[in-house]
Amino acid sequence: MKHYVVRPVTGRGWALTIAFVALVVLGIWPVIGWINRASLFLGLPWIAVWAYFIVFACCAVMAIGNRWVEDVPDDE
Repeated sequence: MKHYVVRPVTGRGWALTIAFVALVVLGIWPVIGWINRASLFLGLPWIAVWAYFIVFACCAVMAIGNRWVEDVPDDE
């Protein structure tokens, strides 16, 4: 039987998966409700600062993942 979901097998893979899932959780409504305030940070509302944080953190996790994948030798 074919499995259509690919699960990580290394510690690095699990760490990246957990980091990415944590970032997704930080971007859903209950957390957004805690961040959405009427105050400003450097002239931006907190919700905008949080959105920038989520985007840049996702990019950082994906960049780290690409670096780690390059270090793994191919099985070919």
